[in-house]
Amino acid sequence: MTLAVRRWLGCVVMMCSAAPLNAEVDLLQLAGFDAPRIEKLYPANEEESIGELAKLVYRLNRLSRESLQGSIPGDGAGGLHGSDIRLGRVVLVEGRVGKVQSLAVPDRLIEFLGLRTLERVTLDVADSTEVRSVEVVTSGLPPDTAIGDRVSGLGVVIETRESSGDQGNAVVAIAALPLQWFPENPQRVGWKLLTELGVGLGQLPGVASRNRQPLSSDDTELFYQMLSAAERISQTPSADRVAPAAVEPIELLKNPTQFTGEWIRMDVEVVQITRISVTEPSRVNQLGADHYYQIDAMGDLGDVKVKIDSSGDAADGGPVFQNRFPISLVFKTLPGFLQAKLDALGKADSIVVDITVPVSVDAFFFRLWSYPTAYMERFGGGDQFGPLLIGADMINREPTSADPAGVKIFGKIAAVAVGMGMLAMLVWSHRIRRGDRVVQQQRKQREAEELRLPE
Repeated sequence: MTLAVRRWLGCVVMMCSAAPLNAEVDLLQLAGFDAPRIEKLYPANEEESIGELAKLVYRLNRLSRESLQGSIPGDGAGGLHGSDIRLGRVVLVEGRVGKVQSLAVPDRLIEFLGLRTLERVTLDVADSTEVRSVEVVTSGLPPDTAIGDRVSGLGVVIETRESSGDQGNAVVAIAALPLQWFPENPQRVGWKLLTELGVGLGQLPGVASRNRQPLSSDDTELFYQMLSAAERISQTPSADRVAPAAVEPIELLKNPTQFTGEWIRMDVEVVQITRISVTEPSRVNQLGADHYYQIDAMGDLGDVKVKIDSSGDAADGGPVFQNRFPISLVFKTLPGFLQAKLDALGKADSIVVDITVPVSVDAFFFRLWSYPTAYMERFGGGDQFGPLLIGADMINREPTSADPAGVKIFGKIAAVAVGMGMLAMLVWSHRIRRGDRVVQQQRKQREAEELRLPE
C-alpha cells in the first residue's frame, strides 16, 4: 500500500467518523466549545477573545460542510430569529457584504492553527420585511471580495439579542466555515458562468493555492459542484452557450492561478477512458449518478520543452516532455460520439478502455494536480503533475474522410511512448470491483492507477 493510499484511507476514516455529527450537542462537544465558553467570544476586541474565536473557526474548518448542514433542523435553511436561537446553534446566513474587517490571530497561535487573520464580515441580510446586519467571523475570505457581493455563511451562533414581540432571540453574529462567494462583477467568464449556475466561488483561492499538489478532501465540494455545473452546460444548446477562451496546455503549466475556474477550450488527443464509481450517498444525490468518467489525454506543447525537477539523484536528471503533455479530464457523462465509439467496440460496459481520438474540449480548469507514477520513479521519485479539467462538451476532430492507413496506429504508439507510466491516477472515490481481476491486471501492465477524488 502506497503512502498516498494510506493518507487517503486516513481521510476516509476521518470523514466517516464525522458523518454522524448531525446532533448539535455532538457537534459542540467535538469542537470543544459549550455555551459558557462561546459566551466569552463576542465581541472579539482583545487578544484573548480573538484567540478563542480563532480556535473555534479552526475547529469548524475541520468539520465537513455536510455535518454542519445536517445540524440545521427542518429543511436545512433554518431561521435567524426564534425561540430556538441560542449560542452554538447552527445557522445559514446569506446577504450582501457591507463591511470587512481583519482580526489578527495572536502570534502564539499562528503556527498551531495555521491562521494569521480572521475576517469579520458584516452582512446586510434581508430578514422578513427588514434588512439588518449580521456579523460573520470566518477565515479564507477571497481577496477579490467586494462590497455588495453576495455571500453565504454556514456556522454556529456566537451572539444573540432579544427580538421584538414574541419572536424570541435573533442572530447577531456567527463563526463560520469559509464563505460561499457569488461576486457581483465576476472577473472571468468562467466565474460568471459558475455563479449563474449557483456555484459559490469561496473555495477557488484555496484550490489555486494547492497547484501541483495531490488532490485532497479540501477539493471535494467544489469539484463536485463544478462537475454538476459542467453537466448542466452540456445540456444547453451550443448556440446559447458562452464561447470559451482557446488555451494551450503550456499556458496552464506556466500560469495556473490565472486560469483557476476559467471556461476554456483546448485541443487534446484522448488515449484512455475510465469509469469512476461514486459510492458516497450525498455525492450520488448531488450528481444524480453513481459514476463519472476520467479521460486521460495528451495535449500539444508546440516547440516548448517542459522539465520536471526530480527529487532524486538520477544521473540523467529529471524527465523532459517535448511535443506532448498529459492532460486529465473528467466528465459526468461521456459525449455522444465517444459513447458511440465504445458501443461500436463492444466496450460500453468496460471500466477501462484505450481509445485514440483527437478532440476539442470545452471545460472549466480546476487546477494542476500531482500524482505518483512508476515513470517518475525512474528519475528518483517525485510526482507527475498536469492540468485537471472539468469537461462540459467535446468536439470530434477526426477527419471526415477515411483515415489514412497507419495514422491512428502511429498516434496510439506515440501516446503510449510518451505517456507510459505518466498517466497514473490516484483514485479517491472508489475501488474497482475486486472480482474484475482482468481489468486490474491490464492496468498494472500499464503501470497506471485510477483517479480517486475524495468523497
